[in-house]
Amino acid sequence: MLLDRRSLLAAASLTAIAAPRAAWAQSLAHGIFTHGIASGDPLPDGVILWTRFVGGDGRVAWEVAEDEGFTRVAQRGVARASVASDYCVKADVRGLQPGRSYFYRFLSGAGPSFTGKTKTAPATGGESLTVAMFSCANFPFGYFHAYGHAAVREDIDLVLHTGDYIYEIQRGSYPSAAETVPGRLIDPVAETVSLSDYYQRYATYHTDADLLELRRVKPMSVVWDDHEIANDAWMGGAQAHQEPTEGRYIDRIAAASKAYFDWMPIRRPDNSVRLYRTFDWGDLARIVMLDTRYIGRDRQIDYRTTLTPQLAQGGADAASLAAEFRRTILDDPNRSMMGAAQEQWFARTLAESKQRGQPWQIISQQLVVGDQFAPAGMTDLLPADASPGSRAWFNSGVQMSALGLPWNLDAWQGYPAARARFLAACAANANNAVILGGDTHNCWVNNLAAADGSRLAALEFAGGSVASPGFERTLTNATPGQRESIMRSGNPQLAFCDLTNRGYGVLKFTRTTCESEWLAFEDVRSPHAGAPIVTRFTSTASASGGPGAWTL
Repeated sequence: MLLDRRSLLAAASLTAIAAPRAAWAQSLAHGIFTHGIASGDPLPDGVILWTRFVGGDGRVAWEVAEDEGFTRVAQRGVARASVASDYCVKADVRGLQPGRSYFYRFLSGAGPSFTGKTKTAPATGGESLTVAMFSCANFPFGYFHAYGHAAVREDIDLVLHTGDYIYEIQRGSYPSAAETVPGRLIDPVAETVSLSDYYQRYATYHTDADLLELRRVKPMSVVWDDHEIANDAWMGGAQAHQEPTEGRYIDRIAAASKAYFDWMPIRRPDNSVRLYRTFDWGDLARIVMLDTRYIGRDRQIDYRTTLTPQLAQGGADAASLAAEFRRTILDDPNRSMMGAAQEQWFARTLAESKQRGQPWQIISQQLVVGDQFAPAGMTDLLPADASPGSRAWFNSGVQMSALGLPWNLDAWQGYPAARARFLAACAANANNAVILGGDTHNCWVNNLAAADGSRLAALEFAGGSVASPGFERTLTNATPGQRESIMRSGNPQLAFCDLTNRGYGVLKFTRTTCESEWLAFEDVRSPHAGAPIVTRFTSTASASGGPGAWTL
């Protein structure tokens, strides 16, 4: 369901007028809570609360209570909305009890916000944890059915978003005007570059009722991917950033990261662009949030400048050229995905979790780790009228895969040495690592082997997209299941994939098992969600030696 800005403002105003006001709140600013409320980054004793408030001097109050009627208030305080943060308000609430649900709200002189529900993490113990995972929500491509479906599930404890929460792309480009779902237009019209641009784009996304409801009732922990900044971002630039016409990249990073931290209900570990952080769910799990997109990432390799010209030369030995490319460029051990400081921090936090005896290490990051090779039959699924760009991309994928080279150089497979270090850290320092990811818009469920092949280093659930299209947009000459069977035939570590539908993942962790679901919606262009298609997988935790393989 989509609400326009006027409807949201009217609803907020009516709620404020109708609801009773606490006497102590009379001196607060008069105004409107414009884009709902949210909570996130839960700790055993606290949680982040968020809202956006416009009016007066911006002075508002917040309350956290044990009951929905707010007769048993656990904590309360005062905060202030300011133009400096786009009128977004955040409160880092502490002094709560571990492992319990709370109700929360904000108060103004005109009345309260909507009431939300959140949860703190257990300090010890913790027999189960159920997380919902999302990625890639392109607003004009379709409705956010996945968000709405998850919001009403009582079993979900925590929402994890692995990135592409917004898209920076100009209106009418991706999707085209013809592909844009009616009524789902984004502001500003141009690509987001400045701070005010990013603020407008977040405001547009937060007119979606399903997103607002998910934020209201579930605590969230999120990380960015490239589209919160610019397409194919890395630490020194981005494919979609052009200097000098779009200014300095460092200024764009500053604008994009500030807008992100202002609008997201999360803590900022320090006053920098550092995003990586960790949370414990009692003695059951450690949740590790990584930045594999910006903070320490080297530039992506491009076949068009490093290998394709050589392969195009008549009489060239393709196998020898590919081997030389791998040896001198692709396998360079100095190429980094996370940077040395984050790699070291990652290994330490896994080891600390293992020492604590937590069965599970849940790693929420942006990109697919498992191999993705394109079998020869994939190009047969392209329609006769496929665009030259699409045909070239799939033909290149098949050509490179036949040479034993990765298809997607923007994923972990394009950074082999860094990926080897990443999986080695999982194998050596974690009990049972489960890696979450996104970015590709398709769902991939992988069993990731340790370097010696004797056991698994980790499980992977790279969980598709909320609305951004996958291979079904291009590989249209396919019968049901054909896209998926072709990909499985060329990637033996792949336990399951969905290249056709949009959706989200749910993973329930207990002391002994991880029970997972992929919930797929067949049509995100329709405002009516319908019942999702549910596929289930299970893995078992081991005391040592890594997790058991996914079983369907």
